[in-house]
Amino acid sequence: MPIIDLTFPNDINVSVQFNPGATTADPKGADIIYFTPTNTVGIHNTADVDPTTGNAAIVELGPVRAINGNVITVYYDTGATLPGSGDFIMFAKHRGANMSSLLGYFAKFRIKNNSTDKAEMYSISVDITESSK
Repeated sequence: MPIIDLTFPNDINVSVQFNPGATTADPKGADIIYFTPTNTVGIHNTADVDPTTGNAAIVELGPVRAINGNVITVYYDTGATLPGSGDFIMFAKHRGANMSSLLGYFAKFRIKNNSTDKAEMYSISVDITESSK
C-alpha cells in the first residue's frame, strides 16, 4: 500500500490520531485525511465544486499512518488523486474508535466575557449520559 508524506509549515493539530497498522480498507482507529483544492486566495477552487450540491469537492486520501514533527504520513489507494501544494488538508476522526461522549462524575466550567460591549447569551446546552450506577 503506497504512502505519502504531507509536510506542513506550522504545528499539526494535537488531536490527530495515527495507527501504524491502519490500511485504507481497515483504518483501525486512525484519523482519515481529506483535502480540497484551493485557489490563490485560499478558498476552495470554484472549478472543483459539485454541481448538484454546490459544495467544494472534498477528496478522501486515507488513514494516518504516522506523525513525525510537522509531517503526517498517510496510506492511500493506488490510483488515488493526491493533494497538490497549497491544497487545504483536513482530517476526521474514525467513527468506530471515537464514539464515546465525555465521561466522569463532575464537570465545572466558567463563561467569561472580556469585552466592554454589551453581550447576551441565548442558551447553554449540556448532554448528560449516565455511565454507571
